[in-house]
Amino acid sequence: MAIEPFQRLTSNTTTVFFGNNMAQAAFNAANDINGGNHPDPVPRVNVWPSLKKFGNDTTTQPYSPFGGVSNPEYIWNQPTSDGQTVAFAVASGAFVVIPGEILSFGVFLNAFADNAMQAKIELFEFAGGTFGKAFPQPTGLDEFLLVAGEPNTPAEGLTETQPYNWQDIRMYSTRFSAPIATTSSRTFTIVVSFEVTNYLIQPNRPNPAGLQFICDIYSDLDT
Repeated sequence: MAIEPFQRLTSNTTTVFFGNNMAQAAFNAANDINGGNHPDPVPRVNVWPSLKKFGNDTTTQPYSPFGGVSNPEYIWNQPTSDGQTVAFAVASGAFVVIPGEILSFGVFLNAFADNAMQAKIELFEFAGGTFGKAFPQPTGLDEFLLVAGEPNTPAEGLTETQPYNWQDIRMYSTRFSAPIATTSSRTFTIVVSFEVTNYLIQPNRPNPAGLQFICDIYSDLDT
């Protein structure tokens, strides 16, 4: 058995996709649908933390598996507005499971959002020319929805006031095994999706919003 770095996924304006909701964003990302559009970069606000690599985590190191990946960006769908909800998703590179092969993954997610955030890690399978959500989801993914903060209902209002209760970096990790291939190879991709809501705020105050994340994926191959 060998544990190998598979891929690092980060928030950016080129490989992350929008959707009207998490499911649509995940589908757009899995299928690289440019019609889903990409997010806008937003500047870091001085009260936001910043997810970054160590300064010497580069390709010049003897072992830095993701050293060539840039630091994540803060992203949003601009113009920003009060009560706005935005869905994002990013997909890993595709991988193939051949008959008789057991392929497992470890997924490590770190994310920060201003304000409320939901996240999901799902497996998509290629069939009929399109990636679609694999059913059932493997144990370790299931239908587990990660939740940070309270998603806003603009009609009712959820006004943020100091001290803010959303200023936390969120971390989650899981592992799963891809479905087994029996008679023919199967192709999959791992999709991470988010839905972020910008809280309502007191009048005449700035109300920025943004999402930043890093997701590291490792695999182990046992034949």
